[in-house]
Amino acid sequence: MNHSAFDRTFAALATIAVAAGAIAGFWMLGTPGQQRLITSDRQRLEDLHAIANTLYWQNQDQEDYVLPDALDNIDQRQDPITQEPYSYSKIDDILYQLCADFATDSSTYRLAHTNNQAWQHPQGRYCFELDISQQPPSIY
Repeated sequence: MNHSAFDRTFAALATIAVAAGAIAGFWMLGTPGQQRLITSDRQRLEDLHAIANTLYWQNQDQEDYVLPDALDNIDQRQDPITQEPYSYSKIDDILYQLCADFATDSSTYRLAHTNNQAWQHPQGRYCFELDISQQPPSIY
């Protein structure tokens, strides 16, 4: 085999290896568009966790704390894509719901989302039911 044939064979194998690596990367991590959706869902979870933490610590700081009927503007956060506020509803004296519209199903992209089962969510609108007397579980 002369140098020219060796060079072509090497170039073909190198091209195949690079293409296989790119395909494997997209298969494991998703496309850049999918990663943006996962990142926006991660931000949604962080926002909901922050709201839940604020409510929990307000409850800890005030002896006669009562869950609000609606969130104050200070406590309210907005969806990173739609800029709409997250949904909050008081269920009773200690239980409340926080809802968001998720772009992905967290069980499908386990590497990108939380390992905590308490924060797992399907694609679409989903509400987390939380207890004001318990510190919200970590999302990571």
